[in-house]
Amino acid sequence: MTAVTTEPPAPPRQRNILLVLARDDEATALRTGLDDMGPKWALTGLSDFDDASEAMEDNAFDAVLVDLSAQTDDGAALLREFMERSPETLRLGLIAASERPAIHRLDVPAQQFLTKPCGPMVLKAVLARAFASQDCLSNDCFRELLSGINTLPVLPVTYTEIMKELASSDPSLERAGQIVARDLGLSTNVLKLVNSALFGLGRAIAHPSEAAMFLGSETLKALVLSLQVFSQFNQLKLKDFSVDALWKHSWITGVLARRLCEFEEADRATTDAAFIAGLLHDAGKLVLATNHAERFQEIIRLAQKNKSPLWEQEHRAYQTSHAELGGYLLGQWGLPPAVVEAVAFHHRPAQSRCQKFSALTAVHVANTLGQAKGTDSKLVTQSIDTDYLRGLGLSGRVEGWRQFFAESLGQGS
Repeated sequence: MTAVTTEPPAPPRQRNILLVLARDDEATALRTGLDDMGPKWALTGLSDFDDASEAMEDNAFDAVLVDLSAQTDDGAALLREFMERSPETLRLGLIAASERPAIHRLDVPAQQFLTKPCGPMVLKAVLARAFASQDCLSNDCFRELLSGINTLPVLPVTYTEIMKELASSDPSLERAGQIVARDLGLSTNVLKLVNSALFGLGRAIAHPSEAAMFLGSETLKALVLSLQVFSQFNQLKLKDFSVDALWKHSWITGVLARRLCEFEEADRATTDAAFIAGLLHDAGKLVLATNHAERFQEIIRLAQKNKSPLWEQEHRAYQTSHAELGGYLLGQWGLPPAVVEAVAFHHRPAQSRCQKFSALTAVHVANTLGQAKGTDSKLVTQSIDTDYLRGLGLSGRVEGWRQFFAESLGQGS
């Protein structure tokens, strides 16, 4: 077996966090609750939007939490200013549950919405996950690409409502399913997917509540998040790039990654992470197609002409790829580090720090061995990284996995 050596990670830098809250008592409670994170985190608390805008000129903030409950557009305008002037800053909006519909109609550019009252433990968890994800994606080329991104998908409303229900003191999968049922299009698509032969439940599911109770919380959240993310790009029209085809490939990758984890008897957390990462592993392509339409179209053309995988052509153009961009997006949404890592490194798994079978392994294998369906035949598909698998002691498993996937895809035809 080839010895694997890794350099020790650099110590984490101090994080600067800006709290822009109208009520002093809310700001005090949050700052007090986050005191134990010093000196890793430095907090600045302001109540005036103009002061916050000025603070942006003198400070590089890693995250900003803005109170959006006021009856003005000042909070949304401040977040738009952060998006334009400091795209690397994590943008969080604080809003009362009753005001969420109005906020979403205003197209507020927050990457996550936190519901009032927001306790310090909730904010701490959101920030810690996002910062951990940023650490593995911190390079100059990636930051340069990110500076040209003006439109990122927002964390979907229905998903956040389900997350809140399942994180409540009395969580109910049945009520989570009822939340899905309120959205007819989402409900229809969830039932279509869980009843597909490829998913292989073995019985017909008639209602989202039944699906929720049968699937469990993590699988339900994965389906809802992925479907709602892709729905934000329904109107995207680009030559040689099909959102529908990308969704089909992503669905196959997610299901195969999930099945591979079960085949390898991985634990539940790894299996759940592999499923959601597989469903969203190519989300970065949607972002590039939306923000860099002409350049992305040219990258696709060159990949076809040069007979090279798309991500390699992206690296020639950006020195980074849709994989890292997708990982960044999911990290900003607070998804678990295992999911972020699996998305960010699914083309180059050897660059990750994890040296055992993981969600990353499952997604990389599913994305390569399962590419026969749901992909653009004009693009060259990536080969499996045998050196990476050899380093894990898993290279002898490839042919067995290939046969397992062929049988799975045959059943799902």
